[in-house]
Amino acid sequence: MTGILLNNLRLFQFKAFSDFPEIFHFSTTREGGVSSGRYHSLNLGFKSGDNPKEVLENRNLLSDTLEISSTRLLFPNQVHSKNVRVVGDDIKDFSEEGIKEFLKETDALITGVKGICIAVKTADCVPVLLFDRKKKIIAAIHAGWRGTSQEITSLTVKTMILEAGSDPNDILAGIGPSISPAVYEVGKEVWEQFNPDFYHSNGNADSNKKFLDLWKANRSQLMQSGIPAANIESAELCTFSNSSLFFSARRDGVNTGRMATGIMLRN
Repeated sequence: MTGILLNNLRLFQFKAFSDFPEIFHFSTTREGGVSSGRYHSLNLGFKSGDNPKEVLENRNLLSDTLEISSTRLLFPNQVHSKNVRVVGDDIKDFSEEGIKEFLKETDALITGVKGICIAVKTADCVPVLLFDRKKKIIAAIHAGWRGTSQEITSLTVKTMILEAGSDPNDILAGIGPSISPAVYEVGKEVWEQFNPDFYHSNGNADSNKKFLDLWKANRSQLMQSGIPAANIESAELCTFSNSSLFFSARRDGVNTGRMATGIMLRN
């Protein structure tokens, strides 16, 4: 990924995606917003204890940067599920409550509608973006360990194939900033749900803990779905290890800010 500064927001973008002017995509950092204290400064999550007015202002800052109405910035109501929703043209006619109901208990969004930004919130979990360069279909995925273990990334690609006729060979994928396998130590109740290829020992023979590689696990799901390895870009930016750039729930506790990773088809 490469960093850019846009309207005072420090963002990261995938190099491969940047070759396509018909889309705009990003991963935010913690810089450029109005929140204070442990939420300093671009916190985009309402559920972590921050002042809602400041979160709303942060979202408006992001919407202004995208040059869209804040109602066209869609976040799923993430619950660490494997649920995927397809956003159609009719979303523009939904009421605010109707949009909330539609996005309930969802962790991945797919759309071919222009002018709508689909995004996921993270603070260590893995954000994944997809772009079908032929069909002009986009997707945003929230893949924490629970979602990854339920193969939400594979399910999202499958939905693009079934619902939009996507060819995996035409899909570009980006794995965004998230906690790295070098520091993501988890207990047996977590790592035993994964293939041994995706975790390694912490070096302590008496410990039930291991280091989990969510980057590799999601990359594997993308490749098993038929997306060529050459089409997959991984940021390999660790949220836990970069406190000046990113929020991290593992480092700071759940009551910390949230970044956003999103993608939009331009009008």
